Parts: sequence; C-alpha cells; structure tokens
Amino acid sequence: MVLGLEAVLDKAVHLEDGKKIARGIDLESMSIAYRDALLVFRTLCKGLLEGVSHSFTRNFHFIDSVKAYLSYALLRASVSQSPNIFQYATGISSVLLLRFRESLKGELGIFFPLIVLRSLDAPEAFTTQKTSVLRMLERICKDSQMLVDLYVNYDCDLEAPNLSERMVTSITKIVQSAQSSDANLGPTSQAASVKSSSLQCLVSVLKSLVDWEKAHRDSERQIIGAPATEDAFDRVPSDGKKKEDTPSDFEMAKAHKSSLEAAASEFNRKPSKGVEFFISNKLVESTPASVAHFLRTANGLDKAMLGDYLGQREEFPLAVMHAYVDSMKFSGLKFHDAIREFLKGFRLPREAQKIDRIMEKFAERYCADNPGLLKNADTAYVLAYAVIMLNTDAHNPNISSKMSKSDFIRMNVMNDADHNAPVELLEEIYDSIVENEIKMKDDMASMGRSNKGKPESEDRGGLVNILNLAFPSGKSSVDSQSDSSVIVRETQKIFRNKEVKRGVFYTSQRLEIAKPLVEAVGWPLLAAFSVTMEEGDNKPRILLCMEGFKAGILITHILGMDTMRYAFLTSLVRYTFLHAPKDMRSKNVEALRTLLALCDNEAGSLRDTWNVVLECVSRLEYITSTPSIAGTVMHGSNQISRDAVLQSLRELAGKAAEQAFVNSVKLPSDVVVEFFNALCGVSAKELKQIPARVFSLQKLVEISYYNMARIRMVWARIWSVLANHFIAAGSHPDKKIAMYAIDSLRQLGVKYLERAELANFTFQNDILKPFVVLMRNSQDESVRSLIVDCIVQMIKSKVGSIKSGWHSVFMIFTAAADDETESIVESAFENVEQVILEHFDQVVGDCFMDCVNCLIRFANNKGSHRISLKSIALLRICEDRLAEGLVPGGALRPIDTEVDANFDVTEHYWFPMLAGLSELTTDPRPEVRSCALEVLFDLLNERGSKFSTSFWESIFHRVLFPIFDHVRHAGKEGTISSGEEWFRESSIHSLQLLCNLFNTFYKEVCFMLPPLLSLLLDCAKRSDQAVVSISLGALVHLIEVGGHQFSENDWDTLLKSIRDASYTTQPVELLNALGFEAVKTPRALAGNLEAHAGDTAFLHSVENDGANKNQINIGDNGMAAELESSTPRRMNSNVDHLRELGVSRNTGESQGLPSPSGRTQSDGRSIQRSQTLGQRIMGNLFLMSLTTKSPDDPADSSVPPPLAKVMAEPDEKEEKESPLFETVRGKCITQLLLLGAIDSIQMDVRGALGHLFKAQLVPLLPSPEKVTVH
Repeated sequence: MVLGLEAVLDKAVHLEDGKKIARGIDLESMSIAYRDALLVFRTLCKGLLEGVSHSFTRNFHFIDSVKAYLSYALLRASVSQSPNIFQYATGISSVLLLRFRESLKGELGIFFPLIVLRSLDAPEAFTTQKTSVLRMLERICKDSQMLVDLYVNYDCDLEAPNLSERMVTSITKIVQSAQSSDANLGPTSQAASVKSSSLQCLVSVLKSLVDWEKAHRDSERQIIGAPATEDAFDRVPSDGKKKEDTPSDFEMAKAHKSSLEAAASEFNRKPSKGVEFFISNKLVESTPASVAHFLRTANGLDKAMLGDYLGQREEFPLAVMHAYVDSMKFSGLKFHDAIREFLKGFRLPREAQKIDRIMEKFAERYCADNPGLLKNADTAYVLAYAVIMLNTDAHNPNISSKMSKSDFIRMNVMNDADHNAPVELLEEIYDSIVENEIKMKDDMASMGRSNKGKPESEDRGGLVNILNLAFPSGKSSVDSQSDSSVIVRETQKIFRNKEVKRGVFYTSQRLEIAKPLVEAVGWPLLAAFSVTMEEGDNKPRILLCMEGFKAGILITHILGMDTMRYAFLTSLVRYTFLHAPKDMRSKNVEALRTLLALCDNEAGSLRDTWNVVLECVSRLEYITSTPSIAGTVMHGSNQISRDAVLQSLRELAGKAAEQAFVNSVKLPSDVVVEFFNALCGVSAKELKQIPARVFSLQKLVEISYYNMARIRMVWARIWSVLANHFIAAGSHPDKKIAMYAIDSLRQLGVKYLERAELANFTFQNDILKPFVVLMRNSQDESVRSLIVDCIVQMIKSKVGSIKSGWHSVFMIFTAAADDETESIVESAFENVEQVILEHFDQVVGDCFMDCVNCLIRFANNKGSHRISLKSIALLRICEDRLAEGLVPGGALRPIDTEVDANFDVTEHYWFPMLAGLSELTTDPRPEVRSCALEVLFDLLNERGSKFSTSFWESIFHRVLFPIFDHVRHAGKEGTISSGEEWFRESSIHSLQLLCNLFNTFYKEVCFMLPPLLSLLLDCAKRSDQAVVSISLGALVHLIEVGGHQFSENDWDTLLKSIRDASYTTQPVELLNALGFEAVKTPRALAGNLEAHAGDTAFLHSVENDGANKNQINIGDNGMAAELESSTPRRMNSNVDHLRELGVSRNTGESQGLPSPSGRTQSDGRSIQRSQTLGQRIMGNLFLMSLTTKSPDDPADSSVPPPLAKVMAEPDEKEEKESPLFETVRGKCITQLLLLGAIDSIQMDVRGALGHLFKAQLVPLLPSPEKVTVH
C-alpha cells in the first residue's frame, strides 16, 4: 500500500516537472484519474499515518516501508514548485513528526530542515509555501512534548543542527521583517497573514510550555506517595527499547555543543585565536596531534580559514599541518583519488608559499603510503601542483583557453627522465579531473544561494547542507528542475551512505530540561513581541503579543529564570506608556490590562518585580484622578478615541487595580514581603512629589489589615519593612501627612493589640517602636502631642492586652518627660501615674526597669517641682513592690543569662532605681535634692540587709561615690564659693549619711573601707578649705560613731591613710623657704620668725573654743620626722640648723622667744570639750574662722624678707595675697585639721591600738618637750 502511495505521488511530481505544466499543478487540467489519485493519496496518508495506534508507530516492517518508499516520494514533494504538492508534503511531515518521530529520528532530521527551515529562511520562498510551513508549525508548537523532544534530540546532539532554536529564530525574523514588495510574497494582505501566523507560532511555543508544566504538576499531585514505575526520562531507540537518562546529561551535551559552536565561530574569525580558544577551554590538548584531530572532525569550521591556518609557517601551525596530513591514509588510492580525499576537508589558500608547504607534505605522505608507485616525493609534489592547476583551468568558466592533455603531460616532465610519472597515469589523472571537479564536502552550497546569514557552526554535515540550496525564484524551469534534482540526488546519497543513523530518540518529561530550551529561544521571542508592539495598532497581533508576554513571564517564573522574567515584565510595563500619556494608544491599554491580569491571576510570578508593577498602578491612579493629566491622554487624536482610552483607563483603575492589593493575601510568604517592600518604595516616591501623594500609603494600611492574620514569622518580616516606612512618613515635613501616617500607625497598632501575646514574645514592642523613634526625633509639637494621645488611647482601650508593648510605651513617655511643652509632659505623666497606681498588675516584670527609667526622667524634669516629687514618690511605690520579690506579671528574670545561678536577680532591678536617685541628689532644686537623698538612703537602710557583697560594691562605686564627685573634684575645677549654702549642707548631710550607712552595715561592707577612706582623704587633699573641713569632719564622725567596730586591719588601713594624707599636704614650700634662708643667715631667720608670729594668731580660735582635757604637743622631734618624710635630703641640714638655733613652733600660740633650755613656757590653760571634735570642725563658725582672713591684718606687712621673697608677689604692698601664699596657708590649715583628727583618735583608741598608733601616727605628733598648747 505504501508502495502504491509512493507511485501516485511520484507520478504527480513527474507531471509537475514536465513541460505540460509550467508552474504548479492545475487540478482542472489534470485527468480525473490523476486528480482522484492525488486526493486519495492525501486522504490515505492522513488516515493511515494519523489513525494508527502508538504500538504501530514502532512496527519495524511499517517503518522500513516508510523509509524505503515514502521517504523518497516525500523528498521529491518537498522540493516541488507546486504549492499543492508542497502543502501535501508539509501535512505528511507534520504527521510523521507528531506520530513517528521516535522511529524516524534520522529521516526527520533531514525533512525538517528541508521543508521547514529552508522555506522560512529563504526570502525567495513563495507566500503559499511559507503559509503551509507555518500552519504545520502551529500544530507542532501546540504540542509541548514535541518541542521538548526536538530540543533534546537535535539541539543537544553534537551531530545534528539546532532545529528548535533555528526554527524559532527563523520565525522571529519573519515577524520582525518589514513589509516586502517581492512578487513571491504576493499582496500585502498575504504578507501580513504570514506575519500573523508566525506570531501565532511563537506564542504557541511559550503557551505550550506553560501548559506542559501545569499538566506535569497536576500529574505529580495525583501520584504523590505512589511508587514510580518508570523514569521520567526515556531514551527510545529505533528498535523500540527504552533507556534511562537524567536532565544533567542533556544540559552537559548542550553546553558542550555550545562551546564547540563558540570555538568554531572564534576560529572562523581568526584561526590562531580559535586554536588558543580550543586549548584554553580544554576542548583539545595543547599538542599538534590533538589540534589536528579536532580540525579534521569538528563541524562548522570555515574551510578557507582552515586551509589558511594549515599553510602558516609558524612552528605550531606547521606542526599541526604535519599531524593533520599524517593522520590521513592514502594506501591503495590512485593519485587523483588521494588528492580528492585530501582536499575534501579544507580549501587551499591563495598564497603560493602556503600551497607549497601543504602540497609538499601531501607528496611525502602519499609516497610513504604507496612506495614504488612514483619514483620519489619530488615527482609527487610536481604532480600535485599540476593537478591543482588543471582543476582550476578545466572548471573555471572565465578561462577560455583550456589546458590540453599534452600540455598537462609536458607540465609533469622532470629533468631526469627516470623520475617522470608514467604517461598512462598522467592521462588517467587528466581525464578524471576534467570529467569530475575536485570539490570539498560542502561545495554543493555554491550551486545555490550564499549562506552568509547562517553561521557556519550551524552546518552539521550532510544533514543540513540542503539548507544552502536556493528556491527557484528568478530562475527558469530548467534551472529549478536541475536544483531540485541536485537536492534529491544529494539527499539520496546521504541515505545510501547510511549517514542517517538509527540513533537513540530521547523523550523527556521533566521540567528542568525546558530551562535551556527557553534560554535559547526566549530572547528572540521577546525581540519579536517588542517589534510587533512598535509597528502599529493591529489588534489581533497586539492580543497575540500580550499572550506571548504573559506566557513568557509565567514560564520564566516557573523555571526560575529571573533575568529573562524581568526583561519580559519590564518590556510589558514599558508598553503601557503610563510614563507618557500623550503618546498612549489602545495597544498600551491592552498592555496595562495584561499587566493587571497578571496581578490578579498570576501574582506569584511577579516576585521582585512588584516595584515596577505598583509604580504603574500608582501612575494609573494619578492620571485618572488628575484632570490636567487626564486631558493630555492621546494628545492629537480624535475625541472618540481619546474618550474610549480614558474610559478604559478609569475602568482599569477601579476593580482591576484594586485586585492587585486584595489578592496580596494569596501571595506566598516570601513574595508578600517583596510586595510590601515594593509598595513602600512606591509610597516613598509619592511622598517626595510636589504635592505629596498618599495613595500607596493608604494601600499599605489596607493590605496590612488584609495580611495581619499571617503567621508571626512572616508578619515580623513585613513589619520590619512597614516600620521604617511609617517612620519616614511620620517625619514628613508636611504636618498633615506626618499626622496621617501616625494615625494610620495607631490604627494598625490597636488592631494588632487585639491578638493575644504569650509570655516572652516581643512583637507588640516591635509594633510600637516607630512611635518611640518618631517621639524622639520629631521637631513638631503637634506631632509629638498626637503621638502621646495615640499611646494614651491605646492604653485606655487595650490596657489588658498590652504585654511586651509596655517597653515602647514607657520609652515614649520617657521621651515625653524631656519635652519642653508643658502640656505634653503633664499628659504623659498623668498616664504614667495612672498606670502605676491602677494598672501596675498589668506591667510585666520585663518592663519594670523601663518604668523606673521613665519615672527618673520625669523626676529630672526641671519644669515642674510637683512632677519631680511625685515621680520620686512613685519610685518608692515601685520599690515597695520590688521588695516583695516578684514584680506583677511574672517572676523576675536576669538581664545577663550567664550570671551565677545563686545570684539574686532582684539586684538587677534595684540598681536603675538607686542610680536614678543618686543622680537626683545633685539636682539644683533643694526640695528635689533632699527628697531624693532621703529616699535613697532610706531604701539602702531598709533593704540593704538583703544585698549581696558584690551588689554592695556596685552600689558604693556606681551609686554612692558618684554623689561626691563634685566634692572630690572641687579643688580641681574651681573653688566652691562660701555662699553656696546648699553645697555645704548637702555635702555634710550626704557624708554623714554615707558614714552612718557604712557603720550600720559594717559587717557587709567592711571591705569598702579603703575606697571610703580614699574618698574622704582625697577631698582632704583639695585646696578648697570648705571641702577639706567637710571631709575631715566626716572622717572624725566615722571614727567616733563606728570606730569600735573596726578590726585591727581596718585601723591599720585608716591610720596609714591619715599618715599618707599628712605627708601629702605638708607645706613644703614654706619649709623649703625657711630652710634655705636659715642656712645663710640663722640670726636673721630667728628674728624673722619672731616678727612673723602675728601671722599665726588665728590659731587661738582653736584654743579658746572650749576646755580640752588633753594637750597637743609639737616638738622638734615631730618637726624633724615630718621634714624627713616630705623634703629632700637637703632639708635635713636645714633642720639641724633650726635645732642649733633652738627654734620651735607652737601651734596654739605663736608668740614668745625660745628659752635657753629649748622649751616654750605654757600658760597652763586647758581646752574643755563640750562636743566631739568632728562636730566642732564641721560647724560653720569653725569653718569660717579657718578660711577667713582679713585683708587688713597687720601681720601681712611683717612677713620677713626671706619668706616674702618666696610667698609674696613682686609688689609687696599689694593687698591681694599671692597664689603660693594661699596654697601654703591652705596646707597649714589642712595639717592642723589632720592633727585634730589624730587627737580624736589618740583619745579614743590609743590604749587599745597603742602599737599601731605609735607606728603610724606618733612620728606625726609634736613632742611635749618642745611646745605645748594648753
């Protein structure tokens, strides 16, 4: 039956080729028998080929019959000039592709290029032929499996052309081509029809891939959990057997093929660079033999470039040429056959020297393979040159005078007759060359059109050479018939030479394989759609383009091809023309409609491109809501068209655009974050416009409501984006917009507080953090007031739901406490007070310290004494609750998770409260200062028994000692004036409280005695006498009140500290001056001391202050000890001089002369003590008596000249005393006060600590043998 069908079709073809029908088949002129036969053939072919079962398509006998008989007839029909015959050929080919491709892989590899690619690529092809091919391709492109199989079996095959890629590329060229006036294409309407059909094919390619993915996804869902019975990849050889494979195999094969094509392209541009490319990409080894083998076997190399490279004289190319020739075998071949075989692979270069090198090597190789046939290689070399010249002469039509046989024989005559080639051989060679031209394998391309537009890398041997043959346009029927005969003959030769292999046919059903296919065809498709959109308003084509854009976005999204997806989407967005409403047309409305349809139906495919989509929605709303902009749409067009476009835009701005936001609830978790991020970006741009717009900001609030039900993990990511944007919007310079953003934030906050929050979660805090940032940064009073009002409203409505949100609430109120606006401070404090008094049970333990910090800030507010005092009172309430051991809302948790398990975590909560009260003790307002001081020490006295040793240490160093920083550093930063009564009162009170606290908790804090003494004695070393008096008074008070608790080590530490302070504050300047002058004039020094006695008259105030039971004696022993410890060695000699003169100092009475015995007479008076010495020292009168000196004191004028030289300014008459004199006088007073402290110690504890007292302080005390003050 197949044989009969072949005969009928062959007869029809022969009739067409005859002279009776000049062009095509005229069915009316044919006999009824032939016409019926042709129709029966078409019907039988369709019925036979389409109706058979799947198993029949693999029946060996039937397949062999098709190959043997139908292939030839189909081959003849495919080159026919008759449109009808060609149409039948395309129909049969499509059936073979769809049903028999698994068994006819090699044959279809020939028919597809011959029928499809040749027709599409040839500009001379008739419109009817292109139309037939495109109809065939429409059917093929709708079969997604067919497209994938074409790609896998041909594009990924090294020995086959890229059929699917070439098919799409050829179709896109038709779509992008301009209207042609060629007669072959017929009227313009036919050319437009061809373009439309081509566009439909391209759209079908993408749509079929999308449908293929959906079908496989549905099938996977149906078989989830079921064991797989067959691999998704099958390799079906022509014998029907299946084998397994993986997608990576095809990807690797395609990648390797692409590398080879790139290498061939590089070689064809510049051979030397191409060889370097081969080696660098590891296609060949860096050896001449490897390169030569590649050059012989690789497809797509330009034969002329190959010959040029082989003829080069450089070392490596020359070695490659030798390896190339040595790889060929000429044994048993006649000379003319050998040279034909040799020249099939490349074209000889035109340069004579290059030809000489190639022919020389050929001659050597031929003689080596055929020893004895020619005398030597020289003979073969001359003969090879002669054959080349003969081939050119005989077959070049431009040469009129042809070479004769005798001329050829004479050309080969050698000087040595014995070396001549046999005449019979020369005659045989001559006849063979003249009769049959020496050609390369692909020289048949020269018979047809040039192949400049097709890359050489597309050539795949005999299977694709037929693409280079021309169509019969502009040729006579005889020439056309000749070309067709050549095609048929050459194709049959391929079949006879068995170049069509019964290769393995692969069928893939995995989605991954479609990715390289889309990568290959995606960019040409996008270019075709873009050109169509640019051409005009042909609505059917525009609609096809929209389908193509949509399918391209979907398939690239499915395959994870983000770059190409972004290109498709941005191209679609660009064609909306929303950025240029004046140029907008109906096609741009269709582009916008397609974009919004994607938002509605395929929102997940937009992913990171939401920003451009939402910008379009924003622009759409701006155009339709702004009359001045809407009036510019389609500027210059007629009113009807403008109204139609405007109406369409308004419709799209309604429900269609709204769906983009409503459907955000359907987006996957990762995509919805991208959506919010993009919308925030668009809103930020709107807020920068003049005037600012809030369209996207409104939509943000709406979609936040829609998506608030998402899981916390996703909503947290969304809120991290929203929070930053609301902060930016709330900081907008336009107050109305800022307040709108804050109110929107309040709505979202109230809505989210409706969701219950479990313990240890912090998302409520994150929700309210934007309020904190805005409250701290806003410069507008009304905005800050609105923030406080929003928080107050949220507390009143959701106080029972707030958990971790209290953190942010208290931080907002803390910021409000520093506000300069009284109403804001009042409102915030009232609510803080209400929360503590009424809702303290709702404040969880985690927020306790935020509450304390907030109250401390209010207490530091200088605007209202009432608020400050109330804040301190509220702190005391918090302390009472903390003392219970639990803060309402849950157990206390440590701040540091790595602390010791035995550590009392309540101390972490105590510290901020104590530190805040400590800071308030230096407040300039006396009532606040006193209240804070009282509360601080009350808390410590009441709760201190529960504190750990480490916490006590922290309290002393970080809470208590900082209170006295202004005292400790007073002498450094400037003397505190005596008029600052609050300073003296606070310092005296504070030091007394500190000492009392130390004595109360002596057992717990005894280790703090050294730093406490350091504080007191550091203050005693200051130059300011008020500080010195206060500190030493506190020291005496500490000893008097708590000295009985001191251990021996404590006393040792205390006495050493006093001794060190005494040494440090010695009036070294005075002693140096006295000693220096005494060495020179001892008698004058004695007189000067007597004259200067009036300077120390103020010391009588100490003597007359009361009755003293004991005496304070200062002798030269004490003076010597003091001098030895505080002055250089030089002073020792000065002291000796003083002893020789009998000079002694009386601290109670500075008048009198030294007696012969070296003792000063005492008046016998004693000082009675009615109060402790520490209390007397700290009294104001005593302080004034020590620090006040009348400028009119006549003693100033009696300073002896030697002392005045050191202590006075150059102008001795000046009333102001010099800084040096003031320093010396201050040190003397400090020494006196230290001696008073020592006096208190020796009276109270000298008996118990005699050895310590004697070791540490006796050297400092004056000897009773020298001077006594009663």
